[in-house]
Amino acid sequence: MRRLVISLVQSINGSFAQDGWSTGVSTDADFRNFIALRRGASAIVIDRRTALNPQLPVVNAPGKALEHTPVHVLTESDPVPLQAALTEAGLDYRARSFTPDTIAEVVASLETKVSGTDSQGSSGAVASAEGNGSAGAADASEMILCEAGPNLSFRLLDAYPGAELVLSVSPLYIHSLGSHFSQLQARIDLHLIDVRSEDDQVFLHYVRA
Repeated sequence: MRRLVISLVQSINGSFAQDGWSTGVSTDADFRNFIALRRGASAIVIDRRTALNPQLPVVNAPGKALEHTPVHVLTESDPVPLQAALTEAGLDYRARSFTPDTIAEVVASLETKVSGTDSQGSSGAVASAEGNGSAGAADASEMILCEAGPNLSFRLLDAYPGAELVLSVSPLYIHSLGSHFSQLQARIDLHLIDVRSEDDQVFLHYVRA
């Protein structure tokens, strides 16, 4: 089974966004580790909101380690109009249907960057992110990285056996009209396997208990 690593950043009081995007919660230390984790990924999984983030030109500028990484956008709505919107925006992403019952198969079907193609035979291209953090580069060539917001992240954590969560906690207290918290009703028991810090940023690495 391929590793699924979910990268998520939040403030110390649990806010996942500032002004609607998690880039406002991230720090320089978080972003450095975010890029390191991207470099170890064979494919990126994101959600609709992340894919259509207007900050994509900044997040995916040259040198952000995504030039050849296939990107898959998971959506609970019809993927056809989303695929059209992605294509119109010039994004070489693959829109896919998502349900909790099928997510394991979707993740397992992703081709790795070793082959250089996605499961539809398309070449991989630049990925997106909301600025979510990470805790260092993964060493497994078959690692799939989720760079979505908390809703899809928690759904993947609940649905995919062996899923890992890298929670990056910024030394910020954020609570404003632009911050948001996950409304997903779920209980997921986790086991902490690593803790480290860098420039006041704390990285917590969990696996499913």
